[in-house]
Amino acid sequence: MSSPNYPALLNKDFEKVISRYTDQFDGAHGADDGPQAKDKTTSSRRQRDDGGRATKAAQVSDSYYEFATAAYETNWSTRFHYAPFSPADTLHSAQCFYEHRIALLMGLRPGMRVLDVGCGIGGPAREIARFTGCEVVGISINQTQIDRAIQLTAREGLMDKCTFVRGDFLNIPFRSDIFDAAFAIEATCHAPSLKTVYAEICRVLKPGGVCLVSEWVMTPRFDRSNARHVEMRTRIERGNGVVNLRTSVEAREAMVSSGFDLVHEEDFAGYYDYLKRRADTRRAEDAEARVEESTESVGCESDSDQDQDHGKGDGKRTGRERARGQARTTTPATSVPAPPPPSPRHREWWWMLEGRTAPSTTWTDWWTAWKMSPFARRACYALVWSLEKLGYPRARGVCEAMDILALCVDSVAEAGKEGIFSPSWWFMGRKPSAEHS
Repeated sequence: MSSPNYPALLNKDFEKVISRYTDQFDGAHGADDGPQAKDKTTSSRRQRDDGGRATKAAQVSDSYYEFATAAYETNWSTRFHYAPFSPADTLHSAQCFYEHRIALLMGLRPGMRVLDVGCGIGGPAREIARFTGCEVVGISINQTQIDRAIQLTAREGLMDKCTFVRGDFLNIPFRSDIFDAAFAIEATCHAPSLKTVYAEICRVLKPGGVCLVSEWVMTPRFDRSNARHVEMRTRIERGNGVVNLRTSVEAREAMVSSGFDLVHEEDFAGYYDYLKRRADTRRAEDAEARVEESTESVGCESDSDQDQDHGKGDGKRTGRERARGQARTTTPATSVPAPPPPSPRHREWWWMLEGRTAPSTTWTDWWTAWKMSPFARRACYALVWSLEKLGYPRARGVCEAMDILALCVDSVAEAGKEGIFSPSWWFMGRKPSAEHS
C-alpha cells in the first residue's frame, strides 16, 4: 500500500493504521443487526453504534483516508468520485463532464471564490478552476490528502487558482459570508449530521450564494423492511467509512432545514438513462403527431372531393367513397425521417467496478477496469499474503486493507445495480438574500 507519492506511509505501522479504522466499526454487526432486524437504522444496536461513530466522525474519516487515498489514486484517478458514461466517454472525460456540469449549473465564473468541501487530493477543484477561471479553496480532514493536493496543483501550475487547507467541514475554518459559491462532491456522506455540515456551508456563503452537493444516498427504491437492502447499506458504510448513509428524502430535508432554498435536484447517476427515456418519449409523441396530421390531411382532401362531386351521379360518388375509405385505413406515409434513437451503449457509473474490460474505449480504461477484476484482485492478494507470511514488514495489515477496499468497490456496485443506491444525487441550494427572497 506504500507509494512514492505518499512517503509518509513508509514511516508508519500500517497495521495500526488499519486497526485505527476498523476499531470504529467492529461490533457494529451484533445479534439484533441480523436478518431478523428489518431496519438497522432503528435497531437498538445500530443506534448505539452510530452514536459512538458519530461522536468520532472526523477520526473515522481521517483514519479511513489515511490508507485509502493512495489506493484511490493508484487504482482509480485523482478525482475520488464516480460518473455515468456516454458511449464514447473515457473515465477522464466522464469525470470532466460531471465537474463541468456542476460548474455550469452553479454559474461559476472568473473572479468568484468557491469552497470545495471535502476536496480529496484536489482533482475536481483543479478542473473546475481551469474550466471557469474561478478561485477554489479546498478543505479536507486528512493531512495526507492536503499534502498530495498541493503537490499535484503545483505540478499543474494552478497554485494561483487553488488553495488547500486542513479542516473539519463540521466546523469550517473560515469566517461567515466570504465565499461566492460552494460544492461538495461525494464527501459529506461522511458527516454524522447532514444538516450540520449543510448549515456550516450556508454560514460561510455570501447571501445569494449557491451550494451544490453531490450526495451518496439510498434511493426511493430502498426498502427498509428488506433485509437484503439493509445489508447492502451496511456493507457500503463499512467499506467506505460512512457513519450513516441517508436516503434522498432525508438529504433533501437536511438541505432545506439548514437554511437553503432548494433550486435544483437530480439523480446524476442516472443522467443518460433519463436522456434516453426523454428522447424515447419525444420520439413517440412526434410519431403520434405525424399520424394525426396525416389523418387530418386525408380527411380534408376527402371533404374537398365530396364538395366538388356534389350533385354528380351516384355511381361516381360511390367509387370515390370507396377510394376515400381505403385511404382512411392505409397507414399514412411521411417524408420526414424520425431522429435516430440515442445509443443504448451508454454505460452505468459502476461498470468498471465489476472488472469488465469489454466496454472500455481506451487502453487506460481497460487497465483500470482489469485491476478491479476478480483475477487481478486474487493475484495481488495472494502476493501480499505471501509477503506477509514471509515476514516482510511493509506487507503487514495490507491484506486487511485490501478486504476493506474490496468491500468499498463491491458494495456500491451491488447496490447501484439493484437501483437502491446513488453516489451522485445532486441538490443545489441558494442562501437567501433580500434580492432573492
